[in-house]
Amino acid sequence: MNAKRRLPLVQSAAEGDGDPKRSGWQWVAFGTIAIFVLWLPLSALALRLAARVAGGAAATSGPVGPETASSAAALLGASLLALALSALGGGFTVGRWGGEGVGVREAALGGLMAALVAITASWLSYGIALSALFIVIVAVPFAGLGGKLGVSRRHRPSK
Repeated sequence: MNAKRRLPLVQSAAEGDGDPKRSGWQWVAFGTIAIFVLWLPLSALALRLAARVAGGAAATSGPVGPETASSAAALLGASLLALALSALGGGFTVGRWGGEGVGVREAALGGLMAALVAITASWLSYGIALSALFIVIVAVPFAGLGGKLGVSRRHRPSK
């Protein structure tokens, strides 16, 4: 009688942990995507809340007064907060789950790439405005901070 041959379905521990080794530039791309995935819904939520707080003062067309200035500040603050939280989350993702040699630098570069994509899209849509460069000032440090927090939460194999 012939014995049945079976294919192994589960890798043994000696064959590796199953995680492919990725280079640093791939983690930069993952960080960029993570920032946008977090940024889009957070900015929509933040702008909706800021518009509710402002009470529609930004929608009035007329002389600029304290009401419109405070509502513009609320909208700007909400947008920057959403970007900062998104960059922090994207950087944390890179720092926490990045492979060997991946950390704060790749997280900050992911923030820089996300900022450059956002600035380019803004300039193509609305024309060149130097105020769009504030995205870099917010995204890069917060992504780096998220990367640092992620590296500190990374599981280290026991020796």
